[in-house]
Amino acid sequence: MNFNESSQKALSEMEPKDPERSWFGRFSIEEGGIERVTDEERLQNTTKFWNAATFWKSFYTLNIVIPLLLQDTLLTYLPIHRFSANMAVATLNIGSLGGALGLSFWDCFIVILIVNLASDLLPAWTAVFGLTGLRMTTFSRYSFGYWGNMLVVVFSMVATTGWNAINSISGAAVLHALSDGAFPIWAGVIVICVSVWVVCVLGISWIHRLDTFIWIPPLIVWCVAAGTGASQFTGEDRGLKGSDKAAAILTYMASIFSFSVSWVNCAADYNVRMPKGTPRWRIFSATYVGIFVPTVLVQTLGAALYTGTITNSAWEKAYTTSSIGGLLKMALEPAGGFGKFLMVLAALSAIPNNIPNNYSFALHAQNLGPWAMRIPRVVMVTFGFIAAIVIGCCAATYFSDTLQTLLSVIGYWTVIHITLVMEEHFIFRRGWSGYDLDAWNSIASLPFGWAAIGAFAFGFVGAALGMKTAWYSGPIASLIGKKGANIGHELTFASSGIVFPLFRWTEKRYGGR
Repeated sequence: MNFNESSQKALSEMEPKDPERSWFGRFSIEEGGIERVTDEERLQNTTKFWNAATFWKSFYTLNIVIPLLLQDTLLTYLPIHRFSANMAVATLNIGSLGGALGLSFWDCFIVILIVNLASDLLPAWTAVFGLTGLRMTTFSRYSFGYWGNMLVVVFSMVATTGWNAINSISGAAVLHALSDGAFPIWAGVIVICVSVWVVCVLGISWIHRLDTFIWIPPLIVWCVAAGTGASQFTGEDRGLKGSDKAAAILTYMASIFSFSVSWVNCAADYNVRMPKGTPRWRIFSATYVGIFVPTVLVQTLGAALYTGTITNSAWEKAYTTSSIGGLLKMALEPAGGFGKFLMVLAALSAIPNNIPNNYSFALHAQNLGPWAMRIPRVVMVTFGFIAAIVIGCCAATYFSDTLQTLLSVIGYWTVIHITLVMEEHFIFRRGWSGYDLDAWNSIASLPFGWAAIGAFAFGFVGAALGMKTAWYSGPIASLIGKKGANIGHELTFASSGIVFPLFRWTEKRYGGR
């Protein structure tokens, strides 16, 4: 049996059983994997809100009688889905990093607004690729090649696991602060990861059902925290000047950018069953709004919360002890017992924030080859769940350093990914008509990936020159300010973006693909 025959066999084994007889179908548990969703398999009627909430699934899940609430939700549903993922305590944590770098609230707000305006365009654009019926990690084969795409797979798995750890620790820090240190962070990580695992095992039907409403409780938390903590907020200048301030701004920009583009690798995964002919602009616009609005609001609150450490020594001590959880506790303290209840809701906001990561981890992993496609999605989800617990419990000890370092590394890799996909799309494929979507799993029809591998290597050379992490500063990064500045994303983009067109042209000329 040759490689392609093995792949086809793996695909046939992944086909869902009769939903009327299958235990999985009875409980709406997803059985499929990375196989392409053809035009015939897509849903044809998603004009209603609740239908759109289950648009991913095959027709037999749509016979559930649910009242009609809204119309035209190809536009309205997707922002709600993204609201759930970004209305989270991890988003709050990212916003607070600017203050830790010495920036004032207004400096942070300007960076948050401008960087999100630009960077949120990238995951919104990649969300459109779901209309091809392919998940993003699989679609990347057209630019990275079949074998070169293994880099995409491995780094996507690392990125989703890393975000699982970051988000879990952020939520666990809130529980730690709420219990005055009695509830260890590692225990909080386990609680959050187990909850995420249960939902991801059930699959995307249950994910969409939860995401419809689960963004509302954390929104209430953030609104109350903004009101009860406002008396301690300040916009005063922190005293940074010249190159030191420029360095802090560049490093903070890198953190905000990395958070936004982290959705690039999985944004398409949730649109693969949208109807044929769905306007791309709707997917793009809805995803952009769904990422931009909650991210800017919650990150801005995080920046404001940190300023309480300037005006109040108790806030500073709370931040030192329990990070963002300590700040949230101080902000909600005036609300008494209700404030403690809100802290529990804030901690649990890490669950919807983590669900897309753990869910997409399984889809990333199934791209490792025919052997991986034979492994049930549930097993892959479980493997990602175990990895997230191990890394989260270990990283909790050095969370601040781990957060900034991991954000940077994930961001560098994502820059290479999106740069190569964009150049392949616009330069070599000349738009959507340049793809043979039936060749997604054919080694003979896809490029090998030498061009992408070479560009990947050059990209990380640029990252090494410009990165600024807790444990390493690149030679170029060290030239800016006393502590250095993170300009790794800019150098990564330049390095990979310049060489890929040349390498890809050579690959097509001499390799024929």
